[in-house]
Amino acid sequence: MKSNAVVFVYLQEMVYIASVYGEWVIKDNLSWHFEVDYRKGGRMFSLRDGCTHDELIQMALEDYSLTKIGHRLEISYPLPEVFTQQTCNDSPPMFVTNDRQVESLIELSRNHGVRLCVSSKGKDEDNVDGPLDEDLDENLDDELKEEFDEELDEDWSAEREEVSEESGCDEDDVREKAYEGDDDTHADYSQYGKIKDEDVVIDVPFDDPRLLGRGVGHRIGIDNWEDNIYEHQSFDTKAQLISELRLTAVMTRFSFRIAASTRKVFVAKCKVAGCKWRLRAAVKNEPSTFWVTKYVKSHTCSVSDRVRNHKRCTTKYIGKLFLDRTGLIEGIVPQHIRDSMRRMFGMKLDYTASYRALKHAQDLVWGTAEEGYANLPSYLQRIKDANPGTVTDLVCDSQDRFKYCFLSLAGSISGFQYLRRVIVVDGTHLTGKYGGALLVAAGQDANFQIFPLAFAVVDAEDSESWEWFFNKLRDCFRQFPPMAIVSDRAAAIARAIGIVMPWASRGICYYHLQGNIVKDFHAKEIMYMVKGAAYAHTVPEYDRYMDLIRAANPALATYLETADPKLWSRVHFEGDRYNIKTSNIAESINSAVKKAKGLPIPRLLEFIREKLGRWFSKRREDALSLTTRHSRGVEYILAIRSYYAGSMIVDRIDAWRFHVKGGRRDCNVDLENRTCSCGVYNVEKIPCSHVIAAAAEANVDMSYYVCATHSTPSLFSTYAHPIYPKEGTDSHVKPVRCLPPGESVPSGRPKKSRWQTWLEMSRKKNTKPRKTHKKYSCSKCKEPGHTRPNCVAED
Repeated sequence: MKSNAVVFVYLQEMVYIASVYGEWVIKDNLSWHFEVDYRKGGRMFSLRDGCTHDELIQMALEDYSLTKIGHRLEISYPLPEVFTQQTCNDSPPMFVTNDRQVESLIELSRNHGVRLCVSSKGKDEDNVDGPLDEDLDENLDDELKEEFDEELDEDWSAEREEVSEESGCDEDDVREKAYEGDDDTHADYSQYGKIKDEDVVIDVPFDDPRLLGRGVGHRIGIDNWEDNIYEHQSFDTKAQLISELRLTAVMTRFSFRIAASTRKVFVAKCKVAGCKWRLRAAVKNEPSTFWVTKYVKSHTCSVSDRVRNHKRCTTKYIGKLFLDRTGLIEGIVPQHIRDSMRRMFGMKLDYTASYRALKHAQDLVWGTAEEGYANLPSYLQRIKDANPGTVTDLVCDSQDRFKYCFLSLAGSISGFQYLRRVIVVDGTHLTGKYGGALLVAAGQDANFQIFPLAFAVVDAEDSESWEWFFNKLRDCFRQFPPMAIVSDRAAAIARAIGIVMPWASRGICYYHLQGNIVKDFHAKEIMYMVKGAAYAHTVPEYDRYMDLIRAANPALATYLETADPKLWSRVHFEGDRYNIKTSNIAESINSAVKKAKGLPIPRLLEFIREKLGRWFSKRREDALSLTTRHSRGVEYILAIRSYYAGSMIVDRIDAWRFHVKGGRRDCNVDLENRTCSCGVYNVEKIPCSHVIAAAAEANVDMSYYVCATHSTPSLFSTYAHPIYPKEGTDSHVKPVRCLPPGESVPSGRPKKSRWQTWLEMSRKKNTKPRKTHKKYSCSKCKEPGHTRPNCVAED
């Protein structure tokens, strides 16, 4: 009897719900319809009271033989008819996203028939080629690039139908083939790349207690202010006396005038005529020590007169006062100065005064731009002494005015031998008093992380400076050929590479090419074709996209062919470019040093050295913690591709050659020559799913076919050389004269950022790009390019 009761309760707690696999689509009448994948069949789920969302997801994964890698399940159900009769026809399905929704589903299924609909945003087991042709993003520290590509594709897809009608292309054929090479939208690159806490972004809140001053827990006001000046008080210098006197004047809201100031006597009086307030100090025992001999604290003038004669403090004094009270806190902005001075001293500052006060405070700590140029030779020598093997150079003109300086740390030079031979170069303008430009060269390590190689500060970004920079790069890394160099389309860079390093293969950044195409050809709607041609792994795939471009926009196809496909197309590149398609690596370094671009040059270089020191330390520790053969990034890629390789059919041709069936295409794999007809392995040097499947059939470890630079020992060796701070003092260095450049930046607040294109803004804001101007057509003749008032067609 007891057993029956238990069974009765158990049945009461369980509900049984049928499920199918497929995807939701919207019909022409705006109604939702679930298209069932009949190959998957149906499943029956048994849910108990208290079942969680995670348990439901796990059931779906197990019953449909899916894995969490590459899949993001969505579980939903249509409303029963009794509910749809009371709602609109276009009501979307109900999605189960949390435990509360699972509870509602169970209660609804007790009284109404409910069918669960299981969908997947990833690739299912029948589409085994999913991330097979996955391109590794060249800058994994910046995931917005991938989101930007996804959003851009969605934006363009809405306009493809109109384009295909005008060009005569078959829309179904375009849609079928458009995304075959679009391999950048499925893998989750956040699994690897940037080391956790490698770069700590310092964001100082405006209510930070440090902004109230050292040892101050509340606002200093006139009510609780204590005058610290008294008779027979001593000050080591006259400057200290004046500083304390100014602080007293600020807190008690009056102005004073200096009646006498000599090497031995100092006299100050209230600015209001007839007021008895005064201070007198004189030198007594020590030659520079001032003693207060007379001090009348009380004012005999009217408060209104004192307020009328009260003057605002100079920005230099405000900067010094802030520095004395709080110190220079890293990450502060003018608004922090404004709020801090208001809370501590009741000062009301506008933004300009706050900005200038902050600049004065920074000059007091870091030195002025002129002092920076004077100290630059000694800084470079001290860094070189602390890091043997470091390459530095300083070039001045005939008048000892600064022209160029170069820095490549020994750790970067030593680590490059373990990297793939691809260097990305870029330049960015400096925002200091004398302007100039920062040139950067960087590579990519075994874990797809940025690896800075060299930096140069030049007076201008022109052909002469780029040629000098490449000469220094050649001296540092000439022992590591062959080499590929990726940059933007600047003519100065192309000329310098041709002169200094003609043996290196040159490629241009696809992102810059894309911006030029959208700007000059207004071809945003077919940019997915250009991307497909640029990212193609095989020549037939490239030719297919070029044929589509030529049919849609002949002028654009001619432009691309004139631009030399060897520069922008990966399949035609002369050399090994691997996964590096843009110059984002170098541009990311420019972004990382953005807040230091206005500092004196020694401080800028020290900021870079400190950042590289943190990177090397964190990444070295991370490499030591690995227990796998390869870096985290490569292991993640191999895990995904191995999963899909398991569903492929392999036919042996001979001992080393195989025919692999599965995915979007059937491929021939040659393990002896390390090639695959899909082209992915030939480009990336990381086994694709076809190579993994063939290696498993041949009973060969797939790690044998991974490029040696991706191994864990290579990753550790890349960062094995530590980066040391400068040592010694300037007095131990032979003085070398270095003056600022002849021309300085015009007065006024310097621009921190340049105007950005709509592509860059959409990439950062994570929104769809702004639409280009509408192309109007004539309402009379229906031809584009003009409107009805300007139509010349005959009636």
